[in-house]
Amino acid sequence: MKAVTFPVTKKPWTELRDAKLAERESKIPKEWRIEFDPEPANLMSLAHDCGLLTPRELIITDNYDATSLLAEIAKGTYTSLEVTIAFCKRSAIAQQALNCLTEIFYDAAIERAKWLDEQFDRTGKTVGPLHGLPICLKDSVNVAGYDSVVGIAGYAFQPETENSVIVDLMLKLGAVLYVKTNVPQSMMVPDTDNNIFGTTRNPIHKEITASGSSGGLAALIKFRGSLLGIGTDVGGSIRVPAYSHGIYSIKPSSGRLPYHNMKGYLEPGAETVGILCVNAPMAVSYRDCEMLMRVIAETEPWLYDPSCQYLPWLQPKPLNRKLSLGVIRFDGEVQTLPPVARALNEVCEKLEAAGHEIIELELYKYNDISDNAVDFFTVDGGMFLKSQLDITGEPWSTAVANGGMYPCEKKGISEFHAYSSVRAELQRAWLKYWEETAKMTKSGLPVDALLLPIQSFPARPDGFLIRSHFSRTWNLLDYPGIIFPVTTVDMEKDDIDMPPPLNDMDEKAQSTWAKGVRERLQGFPIGLQLVGQRQMEPKLFQTMDVVAKVLGNVQ
Repeated sequence: MKAVTFPVTKKPWTELRDAKLAERESKIPKEWRIEFDPEPANLMSLAHDCGLLTPRELIITDNYDATSLLAEIAKGTYTSLEVTIAFCKRSAIAQQALNCLTEIFYDAAIERAKWLDEQFDRTGKTVGPLHGLPICLKDSVNVAGYDSVVGIAGYAFQPETENSVIVDLMLKLGAVLYVKTNVPQSMMVPDTDNNIFGTTRNPIHKEITASGSSGGLAALIKFRGSLLGIGTDVGGSIRVPAYSHGIYSIKPSSGRLPYHNMKGYLEPGAETVGILCVNAPMAVSYRDCEMLMRVIAETEPWLYDPSCQYLPWLQPKPLNRKLSLGVIRFDGEVQTLPPVARALNEVCEKLEAAGHEIIELELYKYNDISDNAVDFFTVDGGMFLKSQLDITGEPWSTAVANGGMYPCEKKGISEFHAYSSVRAELQRAWLKYWEETAKMTKSGLPVDALLLPIQSFPARPDGFLIRSHFSRTWNLLDYPGIIFPVTTVDMEKDDIDMPPPLNDMDEKAQSTWAKGVRERLQGFPIGLQLVGQRQMEPKLFQTMDVVAKVLGNVQ
């Protein structure tokens, strides 16, 4: 049987790049062009300074999260059309400043918004719980009629013929789709850079990475060119960019959100086995992430998507007790740098002061989990990706070439089965480990969730790759994890030298905190990760509600 492949444009990659860039450029209206100085490290004030947005558009894009803006649309405070235009304009500013977009379909979004307003005027009701909300998409989410280039030149000018299932469901719920966002070549490196669209910039600091692979999504949301978006995560791809921008995300367990008909760098079918990539929300508040997952669950996605399991959104019973949280401070390889350690310490102190219990735990079997994850990630040796690049003569991107993962030796089916067996044993070991925490808690119950960093260091310089076991561990175990900002780097508290490095990776991480280098991170956001057990997202959000109430500064 002939292998299934994605359609590829058989032209030189440079020709495709130039044409794709010209196409994207043409999608931004001339009246939305701005002039600005790209040199300042921080561009967060540009939307206000450039003069493009009206005072009302600034209120719409500045003052709400998705949940509260939807309530205003439903009350008639704002029309779908004016909300859509406001976010189209702000995303156009973001693109010019940050290089965060791939596909732009403002015209279709505006027509969709007009239709939603007509429905609202005629019936007095919203079309659905997402009525009139512009939602941005990672480039790997398919929208019929538009490309899903995913950082590979040969996929340019090959518009998708069918929506991803999650797109159909969001449209059914009343959403407006208007842009897709940049990713790295292969979507398996933590910097958003590819040979077609180039590098996405972090709006907080030009020398700090936007991370990846959902870096374009994170940059757009941080800039408030969107309030809510859909990305993906197979090793930290939604959580690390959210962390690097000081915003919110959740990586759910597989089977929770529809994933059918997504575009990837593996041959079709490969993402249905092994470590499963998941669709995941990113937003300006964690309640937006919960809201999106809940309303999609209410559509019964398992009726439309074979990747979904029967998982109704069941609200857990009220806790009526204090939390027990397992805290993990060390990833086993890289020492946690001062601002991250301080953030974790401060949160633990506040939780304990409120009567909640902190249980010290280890990142159990981190090394075995990391090795097993890499085995899965490299099972095809990068051969399918290379075959797609070779058609147009496209080289490996700098990030992929420096990432050290591809190309490598391709594995066979027996080895894949062996990896799957190891994974099952590690998952079983972690179930036992979690259950045994009941022996350590005052209640005699296992811990409610785990509290830990997403990585051992603050957001790193662009192109400077450092491994952290705090992220992909939960992909292999298939546990959900929420990312939430906590504090910022404060040199009055964090200007601390580190002890001698433990190994080469630790030395590399510490080099980002060297005297004379760390000062540029002053004020940069620092967040943490709350991890729950597999497919228990409603309980995890319930736990997050309690943590947020204690902290007070979490949205």
